[in-house]
Amino acid sequence: MTKHELTISSLETGELGVLHLRRYWSKRLLEVEGRLDQDSVRHEYGLDFTLMQGLGLGIVEPPEYLFNRRPSYAEFEHWIVQKRGGAPEPALLQRLNRMVRHYLEQPPRTYPVDDAIVQEPVLSAEDLAFWQKNGYVVLRNAVCAEDCREAEAAIWDFLGMDPQNPESWYNGNHTFWVSLFQHPILNKNRAALRIRKAFEQLWGTGDLWATVDRSSLNRPERDGIDISGPSRLHWDVSLALPIPFGVQGLLYLSDTRAEQGAFRCVPGFHHRIDQWLAELAAEQHPREQDLESLGPVAVTGSAGDFVLWHHALPHGSGRNLADYPRVVQYIKLFPHDYGIHPVWR
Repeated sequence: MTKHELTISSLETGELGVLHLRRYWSKRLLEVEGRLDQDSVRHEYGLDFTLMQGLGLGIVEPPEYLFNRRPSYAEFEHWIVQKRGGAPEPALLQRLNRMVRHYLEQPPRTYPVDDAIVQEPVLSAEDLAFWQKNGYVVLRNAVCAEDCREAEAAIWDFLGMDPQNPESWYNGNHTFWVSLFQHPILNKNRAALRIRKAFEQLWGTGDLWATVDRSSLNRPERDGIDISGPSRLHWDVSLALPIPFGVQGLLYLSDTRAEQGAFRCVPGFHHRIDQWLAELAAEQHPREQDLESLGPVAVTGSAGDFVLWHHALPHGSGRNLADYPRVVQYIKLFPHDYGIHPVWR
C-alpha cells in the first residue's frame, strides 16, 4: 500500500482555531488505513501527545474515537467540544497555539533545567537528595484526605462496585485500569498545587502540561489467582538510547501497605540502565529479562501521598495479598519539548 506524506500543515485550523489539530486528525485516519508514512512524522509524537492532553482529552480517547468512528474533521471538533463540555477557552487556546508554534520553531530544551528557581518548593533538600540517589520520592500529603475519598468514591461508582461488599469487586469485566477521565474531582487532583510544584522542581520549569490519565483499582487475589493487574516490572518509555529525562507519578487514593499491591520500583536503576542495556546480548530483549532479580522495593503510602519516579526505573504494582483494593490515580506533568525517542525498543 502506498504510504502518504501529509500535505496538511500544522498551521491549518478549523472552527475551534486550534493549530495542528487538523493535521493530527489527518495523521490518525491515514494511520488507521495503513497509509501513513510514519518516518515523516516521528518528530511530531511529542506535539501530538501534548496537544491532546492540553485539550483535556483522556490519554487513549482520541485514537480510540478516530479508529472506531473515522469522523470528518468537523465531527472530530464537535466530539472534542462534547468531551470537554465546551470549546477551549481563549486563554487555553492561546497557550495551545503558542505551544505548537514553539514546538515547530524552537529546538527542544535539555531537562532537567538544573539552574531553575522554583517558587515555594515542596520537596526538601533531603527529598531531592533521595530522588537523585534512588530515582523516586514520595511527596506526603500532596492532596487532602477528603479529595482522595471523593476520587475513590467516583471510581467505585464508575465501576458499579461497593467498597464495603467484596463480592461486588469480582463481578463484571474489571481487570485493573479505570478509564474514567473527565470528572471534577479527578481534574481537581490533577491541578493540585503541591503535585505541580513537585514536578516543577524535578523538571526545572513551570511550563508544564498535565496528562488526563487513567486510575486503577488493584483488587486482592482470589482463590490463589493473581488478578492484581500488571504486577510484572516494566517500563513505559522506549529503551532506545539515549533515554530522555522523564518523571511519572501516582496518587494513592487509599492507604496502601506493601502487601496491598503497592507501587514497586528498582531504586537507582536510572544511573545504570545504559550499562545494563549495553551488557545484554543482541538476542536478549530487555523487556523479557528477569527484572525481579534487580531488587525492586515496595513504596507504601497513605491516602493523599504522591509517588514520583524517573521513567527509566523498572516499575509496576505489587500483587495484592491484603483484604482491600489499592486505588490510585495516575498523574504526570511534563514540558511539551522534553523529548520522545522516535525509535521504540
